[in-house]
Amino acid sequence: MIILIGPSASGKTEVARELVKRGRFKKLVTYTTRNKRIKEVEGVDYHFITKEEFFDKINKGLFFEYVEYNSNFYGTLKEDITDDKVVILEPRGFKNYYEAKLNNVISFFLASDEEHRIDRMIFRRDDEEKIKERIASDRIVFNLSSIDGIDYIIDSDSLTISQITDEVEDLYFNRINKS
Repeated sequence: MIILIGPSASGKTEVARELVKRGRFKKLVTYTTRNKRIKEVEGVDYHFITKEEFFDKINKGLFFEYVEYNSNFYGTLKEDITDDKVVILEPRGFKNYYEAKLNNVISFFLASDEEHRIDRMIFRRDDEEKIKERIASDRIVFNLSSIDGIDYIIDSDSLTISQITDEVEDLYFNRINKS
């Protein structure tokens, strides 16, 4: 399983899409209570559910991990965790995977400077106030010095999505084949 971690607009979603497109991985579709963005598709990008539905799943013990991020909830169902998946997580969600020491789980942090990320969010027509909020939050949440267990860090500013995906695949399969 590949875990992609990184601040807003660092390229995680595009890399996950490319990994799936290449056919070796399937996207682990997580659950969220946030609203859909333009071009997002239910069941492809996320399972968009209400907070009541989310808390019902928590109460039934269905989530492997869940977090609150930017006033919305995100979670991964236990039954969805398999070796052939790629998932996008924020650091608190990743912590559960790291602490569980699951086999064949490799994590990648996509690093990107704020200027590039702001430009990307503007390009995808994110709300200006939301951009400011996310950048401020990301400074704290995605501070690498406070995240344990990251296997690889990739600078997503200096590479294309295809190049990042190549690097992720190469590092993943080299590590798995050594196991």
